[in-house]
Amino acid sequence: MLRTRRRLLQAATAWPAFRALQAARKEFWESKDPAGWSHEEKRILLGQSPWARQGIVRFDAERKRAAATGPYEGVARPGGDVPGANPGVTPGTMASVPIGERPPPAPSTDTGQSVQFRVLARWETAIPVRLAGGPEMPEGTAPFYVIRLQGMPLLPPPKGRNGEDVPNPNEGLLEAIKQGSRIDRRGKIAISCAHLLTGSGESATELLLFFARGADPIAVGEKAVTLESRFGPFYLSVKFPLKDMMYKGALAL
Repeated sequence: MLRTRRRLLQAATAWPAFRALQAARKEFWESKDPAGWSHEEKRILLGQSPWARQGIVRFDAERKRAAATGPYEGVARPGGDVPGANPGVTPGTMASVPIGERPPPAPSTDTGQSVQFRVLARWETAIPVRLAGGPEMPEGTAPFYVIRLQGMPLLPPPKGRNGEDVPNPNEGLLEAIKQGSRIDRRGKIAISCAHLLTGSGESATELLLFFARGADPIAVGEKAVTLESRFGPFYLSVKFPLKDMMYKGALAL
């Protein structure tokens, strides 16, 4: 009994010291000069850091059902024409009903597993991301927060013959993403997406979302902001704790 009590006292004494040690520990972007960052450290900063966080685009079944106005409207298998969501099904095809036979029951949206896409959301305009070698940014981005989304459910652009222009199959989806994306702020008006850009080549399914900094820029006192995006039956939410996004004593967005 005395031995157990002694161990508890020792643990209670050591805990504050452990917490103080944790608080004193600095991440490599705070303790090292950017010129000394290793390839692995840069990879971590660009893919798994306070400025680069994973999120999941989820299929919102309730939203899909609420949007249906007819007995057969909106009851296709979740994912529509999104690549990978309907394996083995040709988009736009539908089985006919023979005349005189009873119509089949309305198909269910429950496929047994949810339709999800893993997405990386990264603040491209943050100084540490730029120093770690993030892709070159377009001109005129200074008035904006720019967030890159990798892994969004977009169709790869088709290749035209002999260099001819081919309509973008994602045009409607891109407009929905722009209209439905915002940065939520605690106790303040959300910042809506001003415009977006798509990549080219291997980055054709990546997006750059632009949010105006405005006269009331995000401050660390807000504690956290959340990137929210709703488009069709899909929903993405990624939370960013602002206290972790400090670089050289200043909030880096």
